[in-house]
Amino acid sequence: MFFSALKHRNYKIYFFGTGISSIGNWANRIAQDWLVLELTGSAKALGVIVACQFAPGLLFSAYAGSLADRFDHRKTLMMINALGVFSSLGLGLLVLTDHINFLIIAISAFLIGTTITLDGPIRQTYYLVLVGDKDLRNALSLNSLNVNLGRLIGPAISGLLIDQFGTGPSFLINSFSYAVTITTLIAIRPSLYFKQVKEVSTTSKSNVVGKGGVGIAEGFRYFFSNRYLLTSVMVVSLFAMWGQDFQITSILMAKETFARSASSFGFLGSSFAAGAILGSLVLARKTNPVTIHRILLNAGFMTASWFLAAFAPTFFWFAIILFICGYFAIGMNTLTNAGIRTFTSIEFYGRSWGIYILIFQTLIAIGAPILGAISDAYSPRHSIFIGAFFALLTLVWAVKKVEITNKN
Repeated sequence: MFFSALKHRNYKIYFFGTGISSIGNWANRIAQDWLVLELTGSAKALGVIVACQFAPGLLFSAYAGSLADRFDHRKTLMMINALGVFSSLGLGLLVLTDHINFLIIAISAFLIGTTITLDGPIRQTYYLVLVGDKDLRNALSLNSLNVNLGRLIGPAISGLLIDQFGTGPSFLINSFSYAVTITTLIAIRPSLYFKQVKEVSTTSKSNVVGKGGVGIAEGFRYFFSNRYLLTSVMVVSLFAMWGQDFQITSILMAKETFARSASSFGFLGSSFAAGAILGSLVLARKTNPVTIHRILLNAGFMTASWFLAAFAPTFFWFAIILFICGYFAIGMNTLTNAGIRTFTSIEFYGRSWGIYILIFQTLIAIGAPILGAISDAYSPRHSIFIGAFFALLTLVWAVKKVEITNKN
């Protein structure tokens, strides 16, 4: 069934809340990046802010994965979203009252990044409680659809608001969206939860060395001994490090290369999201098993599209290529997300998500300043090309890794 996860009342309610939150988060992200360039005019400074947003992954994601395996999902998610309400509200009011500076933006980015880091592994394991194992993959595909609907709508709204009123309103929208998510969590009925089945999948049994306990250390040992899990996560994370989502390079291409406004920057984000939405819809219909080969196939097409983006001659062609990039990027990312359940024993599911986010966000925090520095020193096109080149090297490494694993 195309939307099978939505037959579950709790998931349907939470799906609405996370959808609104996704719109707010993307509106916040667009406004944040534009505000940094307005204040500093520096791609390197933009890279630092992006690093601040993803740095919490290094500090908190493994702990969040442990929380996901041990504590009440709903109450924890409500507290996390409350932090998002006050962080975005404070930033918006400071912008509107003209009391903003680079340090405040960096602190806000870190706080918002903290909410995203803590939310990730807890929310992903919560889906298992809301829909059960049978509909989990469909729930993950719909979650990707939700995120990218937010990326389609949020940047467009934010771009138009920035052109008319400045960046402040976008931050207030994000604050409101967190409040909506809290409301939907309150409406969820714990009596309808699915019980988690403590069983180890066939894939996990064949690819994991040993068994662990309930702590973070055991989670790390489990994760790094699971070859398919480790390979797929490293591919997605290294691609993200070198700018797979075009967060930094899109704004620089719009503002500097093509001399466009904030609304045009928002359009580029929406173009990438439209491709990702199409990819999410295609994946939501499929029921065939997740394999490492399918993940790497999407990574290969993403890499080819990435190279094309570096040479896009006009704004129009750049937007079209971003649509293609979005399609294959979401295929790679969503299959990896579903693969965590396929490759992972249930008792390590939350911690595996926490370690995944730890690696993912840490590498983005490292890569973002590098991409900004390359763009400052050369051009945004150079930054895109170098990102695509390192993505190709990552893909070659992953293919060889899988070949060795299969032989063993």
